[in-house]
Amino acid sequence: MERAIIPGLSVAALKRGVGDHTARHAHAVGQLAWASEGALELEADDRRVLLPAGCVGWIPPGMPHGAHYHGELRGWSLLLDPGWLPALRPELAVWRASPLLKGVLLRLGAWPEQAGGEAAARLVAVLADELAWAEPYPASLAWPTRPALRKLAEALLSDPSQDWDLQRWAEHVGMSRRSLIRHFRAETGMGVAEWRERLRMLRARALLAEGRSVGYCAAELGYASSSAFIVAFRRCFGETPGRYLSA
Repeated sequence: MERAIIPGLSVAALKRGVGDHTARHAHAVGQLAWASEGALELEADDRRVLLPAGCVGWIPPGMPHGAHYHGELRGWSLLLDPGWLPALRPELAVWRASPLLKGVLLRLGAWPEQAGGEAAARLVAVLADELAWAEPYPASLAWPTRPALRKLAEALLSDPSQDWDLQRWAEHVGMSRRSLIRHFRAETGMGVAEWRERLRMLRARALLAEGRSVGYCAAELGYASSSAFIVAFRRCFGETPGRYLSA
């Protein structure tokens, strides 16, 4: 249940089960979410964003978004006037949570109702400073808007293991190969192969949050071996799946 701490700042526990989802909605204020367990997948602003355990995500005020939950999600959600965090841009963002940032979020989550507002305000100031220094996390994927390109994106979302070449994809969506390459990069900032690998990696984090094994992830996502999957995971996130799971 959401409870106010000080004017313009309230907190609520994040507790969701495997497979839960939240319909598209928007908040009048900003939302800062931290997952200590599980993973939260957001659809917003023509992007898909995965918030895995150990990371903090920012949803700006007024941004329509829906959510899907992987694993037993646990964490905290802060709803706050953006004036508390003036340096944040009006766009989705995900960062790795430093030990201090985690500590501040835990402290605000357990903030006693009778405690003074000045102390809470000082904690939020520390929170703002930590976010300014936080390391961005590669958890975002731009979603194309052109109908033909959305058809390709939705097909890969349904089955990330598909390994068609560009000519076959072009024929499937009714475009020339050259147009597919040009428009896909213009809308997503990535080539089709790079975009597909990022999609696979975001799905991998979600599968790991659900307790799936490395071997299962490799097979489900179309990698030839567990070793190939581990190499791709390290290339994207800078750590192996085993290190992520142990953390």
